[in-house]
Amino acid sequence: MRRLPLATLGVVLAALGLTVRPAAAQQQVQVTVGFEVAFTRARSRATGTSELLSGGLFTGAATLARSRWRLRLDYGQGNLTADTGAAAARTLTEGRAQLGFVAAPWLTLWAGPRARSYASSGIRQRWWFWEVAAEARGMLFADRAYAFGALALAPAGTVDALPAFSRETGVAAGLAVRLPGPGPWARLAYRVDQTRLAGGRRETVEAISLGVAMELR
Repeated sequence: MRRLPLATLGVVLAALGLTVRPAAAQQQVQVTVGFEVAFTRARSRATGTSELLSGGLFTGAATLARSRWRLRLDYGQGNLTADTGAAAARTLTEGRAQLGFVAAPWLTLWAGPRARSYASSGIRQRWWFWEVAAEARGMLFADRAYAFGALALAPAGTVDALPAFSRETGVAAGLAVRLPGPGPWARLAYRVDQTRLAGGRRETVEAISLGVAMELR
């Protein structure tokens, strides 16, 4: 086998370097930020009792993307008041920090912690889930509109001062449309999460949300 002269080898390595550098530059971190407002209902059911509260929830979100990896951070807060019975008003806080992987152009897989807390009369109750989720999207009109849906499961978690955690499941679906301008997207979505605890207790949170998201260049 003939050996490449050193000069030829140097030219080849230089060409490879010029090829790799643009590729690495193209893998810069992309940041997307968003804000949404949601009408939220929280229902608690246990043996012989039921509570229903509703109110608004305001959420800010950021997603960091590089290559096929994603990191999303959400934080939301709002106030809920009783629709039925004499349940005390609550402050609802939700947040998550999850790592995602783009398994296909239409499918992203997520995993990480998700938290929720209720505060009422100076007492705070914390909910903590370890969640995995699959999020799919389908383009309706190229670069103008797409539909999306998600399924989530939390096989492990903890809840303050309540029976043992069993599982949490969630479903979400919605539509996103590009607004006039440099690239903001408007999103309309519905989601419902249900947590099952020992003894047959169920906690359900559902929301209809409207939001805007934009990629920062």
